[in-house]
Amino acid sequence: MGRIRNWIAELLALNGTPQGVAGGFALGVGLSLIPIPFAGMLLALALAPALKLNIPATYLGTAVVNPVTGVVFYAGELYLGLSLMGRPLPSWAELTALDARGWWDMFTGMLGPFALGAAVMIPTLAGLSYVIVYLAVRAWRGSHEATKVE
Repeated sequence: MGRIRNWIAELLALNGTPQGVAGGFALGVGLSLIPIPFAGMLLALALAPALKLNIPATYLGTAVVNPVTGVVFYAGELYLGLSLMGRPLPSWAELTALDARGWWDMFTGMLGPFALGAAVMIPTLAGLSYVIVYLAVRAWRGSHEATKVE
């Protein structure tokens, strides 16, 4: 838990405006939800300077979606897309009965729902992370400015 606390403190203490830090973090989170390994991170880090966003915050945002948490995020995108399209998740019995062709057909059939889920989750989680980080940076800096004055 101490490692997470240090990571959050480092994010809040980054140089730059609260908008730049929050925007960079949100860009990193949002583009990392693109399910192509490293593509979202590279794109976010390439766009951050052009958008005048905080580059270290962008990198920290990309770290939220990592090999451990990525499975949860990507499964959530698929589940959301399937739900929005009114399609059920395949059952365990259906999955175990698939041959190679069946797996391929299932995979290609899931691309649309997966893309739909991603199209909803990316702006939602990026927007939510922007608001949370922006408010946290402002509060943290305000409390630290008050202790410097006293």
